[in-house]
Amino acid sequence: MFLIEAGADVQGIGTETPLALAATDGLTDILKCLVEAGADPNARDGFGFTPIENAARYSRREDVEMLFPVTAHIPGVCDWSVDGIISYANSKPALKGEDMYKVMLANLKFQGHEAVKNKDYLSAEVYTEAIDLDPDDATLFSNRSLCRLRLGNGKKALTDAVACKSMRPGWSKACYREGAAQMLLKDYEKACGAFLDGLKLEPENVEIESALW
Repeated sequence: MFLIEAGADVQGIGTETPLALAATDGLTDILKCLVEAGADPNARDGFGFTPIENAARYSRREDVEMLFPVTAHIPGVCDWSVDGIISYANSKPALKGEDMYKVMLANLKFQGHEAVKNKDYLSAEVYTEAIDLDPDDATLFSNRSLCRLRLGNGKKALTDAVACKSMRPGWSKACYREGAAQMLLKDYEKACGAFLDGLKLEPENVEIESALW
């Protein structure tokens, strides 16, 4: 409560939001404070669950009742009521092992994609969580490089671009990401070199050619 009154961010960054954690852990008083402070009740965690679904999975009726008026209808829940949500959540099989990993990774990628589409680059840092799960996916580093570029962090954008390029040296987009980061850092000679590398790999790429010029 004191942190909220002091202006703390109730939304959080990524999938482990304060509201998601409070709903999962059954912290009813904190949950109430966060809801009243305007925390997003429809934000999904790494597994794709909303706070009300997490509360319902543990049959925490009081928490479900608190979240129900502020939560948007969840597709697939035929009986949109407190009892209906609890029944729906309890009918879902528990995720285990490899299935849990796949669902979490797919949901993080989806959230990152949606954030980028909406130009919400700060929230797109969910790519960091995705990279923790799959550190060998060059696409994730490319996407995070883009987000960090849009946020004005050239050094971190370049680090991701270089990592992406080392994983997929034959991918023109990796060269483009590196060049864009070098441009932000005002190292135009290296940027030119990166763009040239990209054009050698994909001579018809208009985006890279435009960036080079």
